[in-house]
Amino acid sequence: MRDGAQDIRFGHNGWRLGFARDAVNSYFVFRSLRENGQIPEDVRFQVSMPSVNSVVTRRIFAEPGDAAKMQPGYEAAVKAELENIVTRIPAEDLAIQWDSSTEMQDAYGAIEDLPLESMIERNVDHMRRLCPIIPEKVQLGFHLCFGTLGGWPRFEPDDLSGAVNLANGFIDQARRRVDWVHIPVIDRSDDGFYAPLAALKPGTTRFYLGAIHNMERFPERIATARKYLPEFGVGAYCGFGRLNPSDVPRVLEDHLQAHRLISDY
Repeated sequence: MRDGAQDIRFGHNGWRLGFARDAVNSYFVFRSLRENGQIPEDVRFQVSMPSVNSVVTRRIFAEPGDAAKMQPGYEAAVKAELENIVTRIPAEDLAIQWDSSTEMQDAYGAIEDLPLESMIERNVDHMRRLCPIIPEKVQLGFHLCFGTLGGWPRFEPDDLSGAVNLANGFIDQARRRVDWVHIPVIDRSDDGFYAPLAALKPGTTRFYLGAIHNMERFPERIATARKYLPEFGVGAYCGFGRLNPSDVPRVLEDHLQAHRLISDY
């Protein structure tokens, strides 16, 4: 940031960041495919956006105090983008997902100088303001991630306790219904890793475990997780954005295999 800069603005007309522009344009394609019968009628159009703390981080703005100066202006821009999205896409067709990677590092005390005891508050603060903007008929979810920059996972925690604490915080503080939370899991099947799942406080929220990877050990991971969380869906550990295109057919086949294996339980 420039020396002396204080009030950072990104343009508050709701288009500057590109999320609303891309969502509205993509929804037009989605609706056309659905009208042509290529997408089932009950499938929603999902818009995924990185949460404020996953964008404006001290890893990017390393100068002391710069990230704190940047966050209010960025949050205001995200708010305007979100308002454009929920205004222009029908609520019954829409799902919003917040992608939270830096928050997961914070949940495990991996961000230097940030006290773990205040982790929930600093990560739910902006969600208290942003989530109520989303109409009740729109579905809302959170994707928690161990990070994929430089390869997955960026870090490997000892257990799922940090993810559980963060998930409970988001559900409790969103100030509206949370329809789902995605929690990634690494390639482990021991009880110690999954036991914290028993502390989840779902209410009406559905959980998905990012367990679709290393498929030869997939059944063992699912069996252990079910000891502590009897009901959940499954998904990939993260999105497909950083996959090599040549890997996509294999990953899709992994999803089909996961569906077959889950159906056998």
